[in-house]
Amino acid sequence: MTVTARLYVLLAAVIFYPSPNNGGLLGISKSIKESIEAMKKCTAQRTAGLSGRSHADIVAAAKLWAPVVRLAVGEEWKPSSVDYFLQHVNLRGGSPTSVTPSTLPTCNKNCYLETKTPLSCASCREPAVFKGQDPASAPAYAIYEDKGSVVEITYWFFFPYNRGKRACVGFYFNNVCPCFKAWGHCLCPRINGCVGGYSTFGNHVGDWEHVKIKFDNNQIYSIYLSIHGSDTTNKFGGEFLWNGNGFKKGDGIVQMTDCTHAQVYAAKGSHGMWPNTGDHVYKKLINGDKLKDLCSAGTAWKTADNLKVVKMSAKGQFTGEFSFLNFLGRWGNRERNCIPLIGQCVLSNGPGGPPK
Repeated sequence: MTVTARLYVLLAAVIFYPSPNNGGLLGISKSIKESIEAMKKCTAQRTAGLSGRSHADIVAAAKLWAPVVRLAVGEEWKPSSVDYFLQHVNLRGGSPTSVTPSTLPTCNKNCYLETKTPLSCASCREPAVFKGQDPASAPAYAIYEDKGSVVEITYWFFFPYNRGKRACVGFYFNNVCPCFKAWGHCLCPRINGCVGGYSTFGNHVGDWEHVKIKFDNNQIYSIYLSIHGSDTTNKFGGEFLWNGNGFKKGDGIVQMTDCTHAQVYAAKGSHGMWPNTGDHVYKKLINGDKLKDLCSAGTAWKTADNLKVVKMSAKGQFTGEFSFLNFLGRWGNRERNCIPLIGQCVLSNGPGGPPK
């Protein structure tokens, strides 16, 4: 048999009799074809935009572009439904005392929700509801607004508890020499760390976080990440513009998963929405200490799998299972153990709710 003939026999063997390891050329060809088809489908989804402005059209788009929220590794304080949370709290300052999503009244800014299980201290975490639910069963809430050429969809995520930040209540020293130096060397032990003790500030019952996507002229345009207050949001979050493959702001990028779902990272305990993993220092305190958010790729909460979508209405006009959006009060216990000098409380007031 000539060399050429042997090559044809060998090629035929590879093609038609693939091994378990390589799958043969037919297997490789099939894999390449499937990848190309997947890329075509993804491109079509990304460029299709809004097919119309009906409620059904926007619900479909909201689900298609719903973010995947990566909870931090070891996250204790998981998300939950509003219904689950309301089963464990009482309404104060209004009536009825026991409420559901459809019976929570509009009330006023003096109303608040208080855990049925009392907190024995400002930083205590006795109520079982604080742990939240399995993210696979927790819904996300999407509120959309049609503004003509622009459509905005805001995804709201509820967590029954926000764990605050551990901070030095005295002075924080970073390798400071408290005595004389000789030839560049400190003549006594250097001081590192906190002098005066630590405390955890900014705990609060109830926690609302959000991410917003925007369509402009029916095409996907941007995503907006909210991280704590406006200063932190403007610096590290805010609006990231769509570039065809992901959302980008300066050097920062929000990566995509499953083609159209932005992947965002919820800070451990406090749940601010970041574009990437890492230990994010977002504030330097006057005493030298720092506040930081810890983000990591823990449980993937696929919000599209359990998304409740409603059109924006004026306060007092939401109905049915979305009536809770009319509530003007606070979504958690009243503040306790406040230190006027620094303007912080160990337990802060519960937050206001959406829409904002």
